[in-house]
Amino acid sequence: MIVTGTHDPYLVALSILVASFASYTALDLGGRVGAARGYARRVWLVAAAVTMGGGIWSMHFIAMLAFVMPIPMTYDIGLTALSLVVAIAVTGIGFHVISSRSSTPLRLALSGAFMGLGIVAMHYTGMAAMRGHADLRYDRIYVALSVAIAIGASTAALFLAFRTTALLQKLGAAVVMGLAISGMHYTAMRAAIFSTHGPLHPAEASLDQTNLALAVAAITFVILACALVASLFDRQFAVLAEREALLLRQSEERFRTLYRDTPLPLHSVDRDGRIDQVSDAWLALLGYRRVEVLGRPLTEFMTEESRTRRMGSDWDTLLRGGELKEVEYHMVRKSGEVIDVLLSARVVQADGKFVRSLAGLIDITERNRTEQALRQSQKMEAIGQLTGGVAHDFNNLLTVVVGNLEMALRAVKQGRYEKLPRLLDTARLGASRGATLTQRLLAFSRRQPLQPQPVDLDRLIREMTDIFKRTVGESIRIQLDLKDDLWRAKIDPHQLETALLNLVINSRDAMPGGGTITIAAANVTLSGEQLTSSPDVVPGQYVLVSVRDTGIGMPADVLARAFEPFFTTKEIGQGTGLGLSMVYGFIKQSGGHIEIESRAGKGTTIRCYLPRVMEKIALAEAASQEPIVLPRGRETVLVVEDDQSVREYSSEILRSVGYSVIEAHDYPSAYEALNRHPEIEVLFTDVGLPGANGKQLADDAQKSNPELRILFTTGYARGTLPGDANLLAKPFTPEALAFKMRELIDAA
Repeated sequence: MIVTGTHDPYLVALSILVASFASYTALDLGGRVGAARGYARRVWLVAAAVTMGGGIWSMHFIAMLAFVMPIPMTYDIGLTALSLVVAIAVTGIGFHVISSRSSTPLRLALSGAFMGLGIVAMHYTGMAAMRGHADLRYDRIYVALSVAIAIGASTAALFLAFRTTALLQKLGAAVVMGLAISGMHYTAMRAAIFSTHGPLHPAEASLDQTNLALAVAAITFVILACALVASLFDRQFAVLAEREALLLRQSEERFRTLYRDTPLPLHSVDRDGRIDQVSDAWLALLGYRRVEVLGRPLTEFMTEESRTRRMGSDWDTLLRGGELKEVEYHMVRKSGEVIDVLLSARVVQADGKFVRSLAGLIDITERNRTEQALRQSQKMEAIGQLTGGVAHDFNNLLTVVVGNLEMALRAVKQGRYEKLPRLLDTARLGASRGATLTQRLLAFSRRQPLQPQPVDLDRLIREMTDIFKRTVGESIRIQLDLKDDLWRAKIDPHQLETALLNLVINSRDAMPGGGTITIAAANVTLSGEQLTSSPDVVPGQYVLVSVRDTGIGMPADVLARAFEPFFTTKEIGQGTGLGLSMVYGFIKQSGGHIEIESRAGKGTTIRCYLPRVMEKIALAEAASQEPIVLPRGRETVLVVEDDQSVREYSSEILRSVGYSVIEAHDYPSAYEALNRHPEIEVLFTDVGLPGANGKQLADDAQKSNPELRILFTTGYARGTLPGDANLLAKPFTPEALAFKMRELIDAA
């Protein structure tokens, strides 16, 4: 017999309310799924599936309890639990598919069909869980209708879940979805047909049934309410986070605008040295557009020399110390123009790690050009000062030389030969003074030909003491302070004697009323820490020779210019201003270092640091007072000199001591002579020949004749000559040439 049941209207209303509340909660959580990212997105997706699927199942279970049969009914626990799992699973899968950013209408339709069929499966699984004394069958028309309602409700739920944000929209959609889901259930219940074989009892809902339905509804409402509260808090946190993110973006944009609009050329680079931000002033300075700069290494805008320094020591200094201060670089503008800049930078860190380096540029191109022009102007001014001092001295010397030679010539014509030695000796002395002045000029320009050798400074200084005393006079006392076991210094001894004499004369002039000059010498070792103010000085071992006086000293403005060329506080004609400049150039050219210390009224101390050597010194024998006998020779010498007077002078000296001499004035004539005269054994050549120089001539000549001996002469420094080249410095005496020539030949 077919039996029909009745529905408790209160429980029916409760089931519809549960369905609507679950729909609203699912819609609200769906909004959080769309707003979240990463792990949070997956959490909210699971929460939406549980609330929607669990809410549908709760509505179904309450509606089943609302159905009152005239026969006792029970439920299979396993199938009931399976129906809950099916509801949550199909809802979660549908939400996951449709929440992806690549969702399409087709995917929405397929997902809605899948979810709807799943809900239908959940319903009929729950129906299959019913146990009673009756057979159950279904009306196919109502079953099909319930399936259609389930698919439609599921599709609508999926569509609205990620698109409905306004409160009224969500409330309206939740009511419609709740009614649709409830309608699907009660339509499916209408399709159920129960047949029984026993007696029927009055139909009424039991107390336990009603209480169970209320308990399920209460639990469902609590779960849904908790989900809504969590969604509310998350939404508030999201609003706050978005507000903070907006403020941060606005702050960054303001900073970026301020950074770009600043009138200073600023830039920032990342850990790899690539530019990630520049100001408009930086772009204007180098002539680039922003898109041409960002992401490129800063070193691409530097010259090769600056690039090497930046990638080497400067970058390491920045990373270790956290900043760079006014480091000069040469940068290349887009036009190809090279500009000089000072770069200052500091490192920005977060949690102790490098984030970026902020830096600024200062264009010093014009400043450098101005300084260069100033130096050129000072150089021209110095040349002007030179004409007042040096020209005066040279005119005096020429007067002595020319005057005495004229008088000697007149004495010869008059037969007064007894006056010739004195007149010629005075002329020679004047010429020697001219040579000394020339040596000063060469020392200042550091083009002086030096012949450094190991020197015993203790012996040299003591031997010069008498000269110092005669030079300064009786009102000034010379005092020596020479430490024991002085190291040997590699220096030109003759030029060192001249330099020390210059310093003593300067000290004498600073003590017009008398005083004391102390000449001291000691061994010193200079370390890198002691030379921070003198980066051009090489750390190492030196012999310190100092000259200290008790004179008037120097004020600060005079001290700052003490080593400048041609600078002098003496009147015109009283000095050339080359004394200290000559000493400075000589010491620097010899690989040493010089310092000056002075205060007005407190005297002056000049310290000369001479490089130490380890070679042993061969002690020179005392000079013989007997007349010098020039060594003679019979070899053939080729003399190459472009100055005719010097060439004739050199040839005459060599002929006077027995040599055969062939003369040439330049490279071509010399090379021709070498080819025509294979008997030539020695080439005596000036370094500074017109066209190809003496060094080139010597190299080419020795290719043809490796046994050819070479002797160079020059009034300048060695220049390109190797350190072991035989050199005779100009001006030279007959004795110097004769001995040097013989020494060269005998050594071979």
